[in-house]
Amino acid sequence: MIHRHPVADVRPCAVGDGAPCDFAPLGRFTDKSGKVGEVSVVRCKRCGIGVSMPPLADVAFLYEGRESQDFQPDARGLAHGIKDIAFRRQARTLLRQLGAVPRQVLDFGCGSGQFTRCLGEMLPGSTVTGADFHDAPPAELAGRRYFPIGEARDHAGEFDLVSAFHVLEHDDDPQALLGRIAALAERGGTIVLEAPNIDCIWTRLLGKAWDAWYLPFHRTHFSRPALRALVERAGLTIERDLDICVPTMGRSLANAFGRPNSLPFLLAGIVLHPLQWLGERLSGRPSAIRIIARKN
Repeated sequence: MIHRHPVADVRPCAVGDGAPCDFAPLGRFTDKSGKVGEVSVVRCKRCGIGVSMPPLADVAFLYEGRESQDFQPDARGLAHGIKDIAFRRQARTLLRQLGAVPRQVLDFGCGSGQFTRCLGEMLPGSTVTGADFHDAPPAELAGRRYFPIGEARDHAGEFDLVSAFHVLEHDDDPQALLGRIAALAERGGTIVLEAPNIDCIWTRLLGKAWDAWYLPFHRTHFSRPALRALVERAGLTIERDLDICVPTMGRSLANAFGRPNSLPFLLAGIVLHPLQWLGERLSGRPSAIRIIARKN
């Protein structure tokens, strides 16, 4: 039996000429939160978008206490140093892709704040702000600029760059969420979006162990056509559409062995990352999709 989903039932299909998506079940998944119970995914036969079931009207309860992997609770000591290197590399790649140096930057859905901090340290002449569910900033952003997303309206049109890395997939209504994100950018500003790719080569090879399924936290699972359609429906102009190789092997191995993520799996993921990159490059099926768009 498929749960009915209030947004999915009326979601215009990216390739359906205005018709709603035509969903089929993909099966049951492990509840990573321990708060929902039975979870599953349905996927559109045409555009490929996936939707997590059951629907959740408000996902904030999943992130109480910053205990989920979105806040890097396992990033201590050596693991924290390794992730610092990875986030600095990610920040350098982003700045290279943008070309121009942004002045006012918002990292929407900043999670642990580690990437936000690294980006700010690489932009000493700019102002970099983090935003997320919680009233208080994460430890990484102590003493730095931060606001809870409940206060987003107070910052409308304030930023020439808004990034939302692995954010849209966390909401049952990503179209409405993207509208709130876009409202924070100034006219002519840049919005950078990144989300896992449901058509990644690893979804086929690793099955339900693939880390980016991550139910029930991930509510929407994007194909490239579905993500592009979402951005275009928001009235944004897509300037670049990029393949991104996100390190997922460590947690995927932990999932496959039924173990919690830990330093040994992180190190295994580092060792296997060149193989992951090669597999994605040769197959043309990246682990994530990044879209750089302009607000008109």
